[in-house]
Amino acid sequence: MKSHFLTLGLATLLAIVLQPSNVRAAETLTPDSEGYIRHWLMLAPIALPENESCAEALLKDQIRNEAALRPQPGQKATVGGKELTWQPITAVTNFFDLNASLKSINDHAAGYMATYLECDAETPEVILAVGSNDQGRIYFNGVDIYAHTEARPLMLDADRGKITLKKGINVIVFKVLNEQNSWQGSMRLTNKAGAPLSNVRIKLSP
Repeated sequence: MKSHFLTLGLATLLAIVLQPSNVRAAETLTPDSEGYIRHWLMLAPIALPENESCAEALLKDQIRNEAALRPQPGQKATVGGKELTWQPITAVTNFFDLNASLKSINDHAAGYMATYLECDAETPEVILAVGSNDQGRIYFNGVDIYAHTEARPLMLDADRGKITLKKGINVIVFKVLNEQNSWQGSMRLTNKAGAPLSNVRIKLSP
């Protein structure tokens, strides 16, 4: 399987460097001028079993019930006997780079990126454009909506689909796996005409 978006009624789905951020969850954050999400919570690296491919690991939960994750900055999680912390991350460009943020190369590993999108009104037909290096999986409001199971270099907006943002808080969990070397991902929100959304705020806490 390559890239796959699931259609789910009204909810149809379809950074060069990451640096630790001192942004407080209460601050008003938005997508950038092109609609790319640069503000995330990151949990990584999660070492994968040597006998399991990244494609196989992508379709398994590294954290129990990962679709329902609702992390907060500083929250701890123990994965494979190792304690990790959800860290606020701000990408300095339109895609995030997990190895750059971690200041280490992490091959055969998984990581989670999470963010919260707040809307004042329901917003249908939002275009969600994503890219990943390598495999990627997305949960939107607790529903599994996207998976790309093959290794690839990062290409911005490689896959596109539609979602409906509900009024209030929407949750996105983006799992990205790395086979070797670069470990990156990107996500952009636009309207159907390709213009960035003007009514979306980003939060780093539910």
